[in-house]
Amino acid sequence: MEFTEKKIWEKASAIGFAFSVACLLVCILQYHAESNANTFQKTVRLTMNFMALNLFFFLIFNPLNFHVYAVLFYAYGNGNFLDNGNILGSICIALSYLFLSTTGFFSKRKLLKSALLLSVPVFCLCVQAFHTGYVVFIISVMHIIGAELIFYLAWLLLTPKIEKAKEIKTEKKISRSRFSERDIEFLERVLNGEKYSKIALMYNVSESTVKAQMIELYHYLGINSRTEFLTLFSGCRFTLED
Repeated sequence: MEFTEKKIWEKASAIGFAFSVACLLVCILQYHAESNANTFQKTVRLTMNFMALNLFFFLIFNPLNFHVYAVLFYAYGNGNFLDNGNILGSICIALSYLFLSTTGFFSKRKLLKSALLLSVPVFCLCVQAFHTGYVVFIISVMHIIGAELIFYLAWLLLTPKIEKAKEIKTEKKISRSRFSERDIEFLERVLNGEKYSKIALMYNVSESTVKAQMIELYHYLGINSRTEFLTLFSGCRFTLED
């Protein structure tokens, strides 16, 4: 079984970077061309796109860091709320939530974390209400609800395909000539969220030993970090190849 997701995300991050460059150039031109436009909104647009440019540049070299994607879409979504871009803003916040879910961020204290994450978009919407008036704000809220409903329906359609894709990567064989049963246990414990320090205590070895062995395993699997490992091999079972 070949894991090709990394190449897909590399392309996605490169496209995102190119798109951010175009958006930033347009914002700079708009900032100078529309001298009478709302300075607050122009500043928000410049900040959003400059941030997106830098984060997508980082993702070109770390395409499977879903935490960065989550931060990117979260910030971009809130920026769009401040700029009255409610539909795009709501979709970005939803995407941020999905990326965080993929990283296991909500495995503990889900309600508390969700409430804290939603507090910033709510604040941004309050700022928007102050600038636009309550009638326009109510219409904006209806747009947000509509966008989230569409996003939810799309998710329902895609869920069966996503589940099928997860079923495909159920087992990964690694070379018995290079690795041992203990290496398999290391991989499984890391997948279960255990830290290197805890694994080291369990096997009575140093943390640096565990880290060095995991780096060797990562390279064998064609990845560069723990983050990429957790992203690509979530739900996978490892066995030694005869």
